[in-house]
Amino acid sequence: MMPTMPATDASSGLLCIEPNLRNPGGHYAEFVRALGIGAGPQGIDVFAHPDADPFLRRMAGVRIDGRAPRADRALAEWRAIDGCIAGQRLFLVLTADGRHTAVASLLSRTRGRPLSRARFYFHSMPTGLKATLLKLSRRAQREALAIAPTAGIAAQLRALGWRRVAYHPYPAIGPAPGPQPTQFRHLLMAGAARLNKGLDLIAPLLESWSAQGRSIPLVIQVSRKHVHRHGSREARLVESVLESGYPALRAEEGAPDRAEYSQRFSGALVLAPYERRRFADAVSGVVLDALLHGAPVIATRGTWPGAQVERFAAGVTLQARTVHSLSDAVDQILADWPAYSARACEAAAVLAREHDPAGLFRLLMQENQATG
Repeated sequence: MMPTMPATDASSGLLCIEPNLRNPGGHYAEFVRALGIGAGPQGIDVFAHPDADPFLRRMAGVRIDGRAPRADRALAEWRAIDGCIAGQRLFLVLTADGRHTAVASLLSRTRGRPLSRARFYFHSMPTGLKATLLKLSRRAQREALAIAPTAGIAAQLRALGWRRVAYHPYPAIGPAPGPQPTQFRHLLMAGAARLNKGLDLIAPLLESWSAQGRSIPLVIQVSRKHVHRHGSREARLVESVLESGYPALRAEEGAPDRAEYSQRFSGALVLAPYERRRFADAVSGVVLDALLHGAPVIATRGTWPGAQVERFAAGVTLQARTVHSLSDAVDQILADWPAYSARACEAAAVLAREHDPAGLFRLLMQENQATG
């Protein structure tokens, strides 16, 4: 077991700040796991929710700073950032938006300390108030390093005035050894089903297939408990899925553990007809995981997931997000499954090299990065 390190000790290396990290099956945890492996013997320190302590302690290269409280996690996050600025500790805000950059700018002025050792990872461009605060973060824009997982997000940050911007692929680690082509097992909507991730197509697709007497196995994670955060329309779609009567449906409310999550990609055709506007530049961890595991994907053309699918011909992209188009895409891939499966496995080898987290760790540790 690696020792707990204090958040403000400048000699302790990189501190990764994410007090909302508490679930071992989510992409926060996968990011930390990959970065810990990429850090090698140097390792990383992680400021996370106390619930994350047991599984983080089992991750290679990860040391725990478990002082984040169960309540008032935002305040704890600001305090962790303040401690790093005061002690000039190298730190990374794992899921950054305008709130983090504005608070860091304010604390930097108050402390009279620079933000040259601050790193902010933007998984997507903030919207609403978070975007407004991002524009008001002048000191962070001048001194801190902004990291983007896509070239599009990097360009948007530069347009806002950020001087230090680096584009680096999202850190991820595929299975070892790499995947091999396999027989088709099931359709898979990996991760929690959401409206902007294709739930609006999956629900009517199941109704249509039920009426037609079709029975292709489908695994989907849907939970009634999440609809309170996402509105009545999502609630109706969840009910539609669960009451569709589709005979080959395997609906699960809870998130699988990491081993089960990875195993589901074997022989899977992954359904990712994501909303074009939301995912034009945003990385999908699910689609990246699918391709790293050799699973073909159906994605939306004009999105980051769609670009990866088209790059390797490892699936089909939808120009029109319709039930008919999605159904036809499923049939197209299943009719030539061995070829699609083989190309997805070829994509896995390339993506594993490109998304190697060791490169991101080196970037984070450099004191004077050139923008790129």
